[in-house]
Amino acid sequence: MRLVVDSPAVQHVEQTWPEFRRDPRHLRFGLASDGVSPYGVKSSSHSTWPVVLTNYNVPPCLASKQEMIFIVSFDYSGTEENRWFTLKVLLWTMHDYPGYAQVSGFQTSGYAACPTCGPALPVARSSHLSKQVYMSYSTFIPMDDPLRGTGAERNTTEPPIPLDMYWWEQRWRDVEKGHIPAERAGLKRWSILHRLPYWKDLMIQHLLDPMHIEANVTKSLIKRIFGEKDGKPARRACEEFGVHPEAWIQVSDGGIESLPPAPWILTTEERKICKKRISEIRFPTSIQTSVDIIILGIYFSF
Repeated sequence: MRLVVDSPAVQHVEQTWPEFRRDPRHLRFGLASDGVSPYGVKSSSHSTWPVVLTNYNVPPCLASKQEMIFIVSFDYSGTEENRWFTLKVLLWTMHDYPGYAQVSGFQTSGYAACPTCGPALPVARSSHLSKQVYMSYSTFIPMDDPLRGTGAERNTTEPPIPLDMYWWEQRWRDVEKGHIPAERAGLKRWSILHRLPYWKDLMIQHLLDPMHIEANVTKSLIKRIFGEKDGKPARRACEEFGVHPEAWIQVSDGGIESLPPAPWILTTEERKICKKRISEIRFPTSIQTSVDIIILGIYFSF
């Protein structure tokens, strides 16, 4: 796929509303937003959320041009006298996962933190970590995958059925009537985007920015395997949920607690191997410099 208009989501719009496809003046927009701290202080209570509209009617080489993305609205005069009509459709919004909550109104943390699964996603509260944890990851992999386990410990649970906007609309009505506690509903508010008459029928309402997610997941994974997130709360959480018994806190006869080596933390020799393999990867100059400074300079210091 080279053009956005060739995607199944755009084709769905044109097939569902054929009158939109007939006029080439109709505009296809994407909305992007993210929180920015204007003073560079993450702990500041003030943040700015710039909103950018991208016009998909132009070729990809022009879609990222400044004159094409800072668009407020377009009104065109019709052929009939004194008739005005708006020719635009918002195909989707684009943001990282925290921005997903701000733009859509769904919860992305705590209980029911997955807008696709909703309350069907199992969640547990860890008293030692003081947060909700989701341990049903094997539910989303193929049934014949070895990671689902074997024998009596095999996870045979089917993944939750994806929820559509019609289901969430009824959910919000139940919240407003007081039938469901707001903190467990999976919704913080009902977004103004739902006022768009076509919003509930779109194939995709929200797109997640993979750049931010991949960066955050990679950073968290590196911190995990290098022991930066290790400690007594993490070990007690393993014991709380009955996983990784080899990593539980050991208590000596004198009552002294010790942390045995965790299987997910790399040894010094393994860190050297990991550093060597990463250093052999070839990136563009600017990216390679960032990898050397951030990854090799900080996490591989031993």
